[in-house]
Amino acid sequence: MFSIKNIYKYTKIPFELILFDNNSDNEQLEQLRNFVKKYEGITLIESKENLGCAGGRVKAAEFAKGNYYLFLDNDIVVTPYYLENLLNTINLDEKTIATCAKVIFPDLTIQFNGGTLVKDDDFYRFNLVDSFKLFWDSRTTDNYMLCPWIPGGATLWKAKYYKQFPIEPKMKGSFEDNEVSLRINKAGYHQRNCPKAIMIHYHINFRDLIYKEEEKRYMSGRYNNERTISALRYFWKKHGKAFIFDNEEATYGFLGDYSKENIMKFLSKKS
Repeated sequence: MFSIKNIYKYTKIPFELILFDNNSDNEQLEQLRNFVKKYEGITLIESKENLGCAGGRVKAAEFAKGNYYLFLDNDIVVTPYYLENLLNTINLDEKTIATCAKVIFPDLTIQFNGGTLVKDDDFYRFNLVDSFKLFWDSRTTDNYMLCPWIPGGATLWKAKYYKQFPIEPKMKGSFEDNEVSLRINKAGYHQRNCPKAIMIHYHINFRDLIYKEEEKRYMSGRYNNERTISALRYFWKKHGKAFIFDNEEATYGFLGDYSKENIMKFLSKKS
C-alpha cells in the first residue's frame, strides 16, 4: 500500500495505474480491494493463479493504454521526479526503447544502476552495475550509459516497442528481463540506465518476521524452483548459450556440482 501512496504523491504527469494481483490470499486481496477504492484511475486485475513475475507483467500490460509502460514490483517505492528523469532518458533518441531507475535498498546501498553482459563460448554472463556501492558515491550519480540489459522491476518502456519486444511468458522465473534484452540488442535497439531516477526497494530481507510470514504465498510463487528451472532451460534453447547471473554457483548452486559439464547436462535434460 505504501508503494501505491508514493506513486500518487510523486507522479505529477497524468497516468493510469494497473495493479495485477498474482493470486494473493483472500485476506490480502480484500485489503487491496478496499484500498484501491480510495483512488481514481486504478484498474485491479485479479488472477486465479500465480503466473510468476513474467506472466504477471505480460497480463497487466494487456490492459495498458498509454504511450509508456512503467513496470514496478510491489515492494518498490518511488521518489520525487523519478518519472520526469526516466522520460528524459528514454527520449534521448529513437533507438532507446527502455530505461531503468537507480534502485537502492533502505540501508542506502545500491541494488542496481543498470546491468552488464559478458559473452563467452558457452555462457551469457549477466551482472548489476554499481551493486552495493553507497548511494551517495559520486561515481554512481552521472554515469548514464547504454546497458546491454536492465532489470525489469523498475523500468520504463516506450509502449510501441514493448509490443514489438514483449516479455516472454515462458521465462517463468526471475530472468525475463535478461531474455528480452538479448532480443532488443540483436535488433539494434538500446536500453539505458537513469541514475537520477531513484527508487527504494524494500526487499524482504529488510522486512520483519510478520511481513515475511504474510508474504509466504507470494514468495513461493516469485521464487519457484520449477519455474526457475523451466526458465533456465528455455533461455538455453532459445539463445544457444547458458544463462549465468553473477556466477555459476549463484545460478546453478542447487545442482551441487555446477561445473560447465554438469550445467550443460542439466540444461539439455528433458523437463
